[in-house]
Amino acid sequence: MNNILEQIVNDNVGLIWTIAKQFYGIEKADLYQAGVLGIIKAFNNYKNDGDTKFSSYAYKYIYGEMYNVASNKNIKVSKDILKLVKSIEKGRSLLAQKLMRNPSNQELSMFLEIPEEKLEQALIYATQVISIDEEKDDERNLYEKLAIQEDVSQDELMMLNDSINELDDLEKNIINARYYEDLTQSETAKKLGITQVMVSRYESKSLKKMREFMYM
Repeated sequence: MNNILEQIVNDNVGLIWTIAKQFYGIEKADLYQAGVLGIIKAFNNYKNDGDTKFSSYAYKYIYGEMYNVASNKNIKVSKDILKLVKSIEKGRSLLAQKLMRNPSNQELSMFLEIPEEKLEQALIYATQVISIDEEKDDERNLYEKLAIQEDVSQDELMMLNDSINELDDLEKNIINARYYEDLTQSETAKKLGITQVMVSRYESKSLKKMREFMYM
C-alpha cells in the first residue's frame, strides 16, 4: 500500500468503524479488512470534482465490501436498516406522487432528511435482504411481521398472535421485549433477569416454534 493510500485509510478509520457497527455476529477484524478494501476500491475510482468528498464517495464501497462479507457468512444486518429501508420506500412513493416521476436519490435524501450515502447504503441492502430469521421463498419475513405490523393483514396478525400464544411465559416475554419493545438481547437479559445466552437460545427456539405454527 503506497504512502498516500495508507494515509487515506488512516484518515478514514473512524468511518470504517462507524459502518462496521451496523453489522453484528461477525469478527470486527474481518469488517475492518473489508472496510480497508472498500477504501482502496473507492480510491481507485474516485474523481475529485470538487463537489463530492472522498469519505462520502467511499461510504458505499466500504459498506458494500462489509455487506459481501456478511452475505458470505449469512450474517444479519442491524434491524435499524430494515426500518430505514421501509421508510425509504414509503418516502419514495410519496415523493413520486408529488413529482409525478421517480425521485433521484438526492431528492429522496433531502425529502427524508437523511444523508444520501446512508440512503444509498440502505438501497444496497434492499437489493438482497438478509433475513433476520430463516424463511421460505414464498413467505413474508417473520421478523417484519413482528416488528412492522402496520402492513400486516388482519388474517396474518391473528395468526401471528395465535403463534405467540403457543409460547410459554418466558418465551413470550423475550419475543415481546425483542420485537415489540425493540430491546437488544443484552437489554432483554437485564430486564428479565437472565443471561444473554439464554435470551439468544430462547429467542431462536421461540421463532422456530412460531414459524412451525404459522407455516407448517
